[in-house]
Amino acid sequence: MKIFDYETDEYVDVNGTSLKGTISTTFDKLCEVFGDPTYTEADPREKVACEWKVSAHILDDFADDEEDSTYENFTVYCWKEGRIPTETYDWHIGGYNYNAVDIAQRIIDGDTARAQS
Repeated sequence: MKIFDYETDEYVDVNGTSLKGTISTTFDKLCEVFGDPTYTEADPREKVACEWKVSAHILDDFADDEEDSTYENFTVYCWKEGRIPTETYDWHIGGYNYNAVDIAQRIIDGDTARAQS
């Protein structure tokens, strides 16, 4: 899979995504890669305290050429912590399929052609 670029924006459509896995990293690393969270909630009773909505422009391994590229939308979030964890944490990855975890990990690891946020 080739990741051309990605963007984080509060208007990325993630309606209908669900938990696909976790990635162990820090809040600071996520901010470095994705920028400021697209959602934060200070209320400790809320299920999600912090979230990034991400749209990645990718070319699947089975695609013939760049005209077959698609966009994968996913979220990175903390779940039922009552706070935003700053230490190493298993951040939840929500997506439409299990590619979301792989794409998120590759972006965090710097495996993109071009990054934008």
